Amino acid sequence: MIEDDPVYRLFLQQVLKKIDGVVLVGEFETGKDGIEACIKLKPNALLLDLHLPDHQGVEVVRALRPTLPDMIVMLMTAHPRGDLPRELLKLGVQGFGDKTSDSLELAKTIRSVLAGGLSYTSIAGLAKPAADPVVVLPGDAQNVKADALTKRELEIAALVSSALSSKEVAAKLGLSTRTVEKHRANIHAKLGVRDVVGLTRWCMFHGLVK
Repeated sequence: MIEDDPVYRLFLQQVLKKIDGVVLVGEFETGKDGIEACIKLKPNALLLDLHLPDHQGVEVVRALRPTLPDMIVMLMTAHPRGDLPRELLKLGVQGFGDKTSDSLELAKTIRSVLAGGLSYTSIAGLAKPAADPVVVLPGDAQNVKADALTKRELEIAALVSSALSSKEVAAKLGLSTRTVEKHRANIHAKLGVRDVVGLTRWCMFHGLVK
């Protein structure tokens, strides 16, 4: 895995644990370190952030393809470009994951890619203009205190931030999936976050998850 965001790395770790047969052999924050590790470790598959501090994900794929032509690659981003699908297909990238996906959807996409399928889950949104970052906390994170949520909402927020889907949270707490979805909508509205990564950031800030 090559991903510079520590919160999203934690989220991906939890998602990968749900997929049978997957072993995470390394995590790297920069393209340079990731390229060197892939050449050394020769993994069967790579989860790769499209935008890294030192390289674009596409550049990482170009650097690795001569040495690892058969490695499965899945690129992750919340801000796809309109020209990406054709470029990625030319490089033999099998998957394109949306960082705004929940854990259930992302796990399904990864399974499909590992099984040999092509999955470009964000193509429908590629023509849209770039949105504002979706993983930032609203204003000063300290202004949104934990007591803004009810005890049940805190419980659900922590479970969702541990990469559980609404269905899994419902089963764990003895609630209906619809009830959990309503709680999640209330949580997002109260905190001003729009996706699970933003929620995870808030939960980590307040020590609800580690």
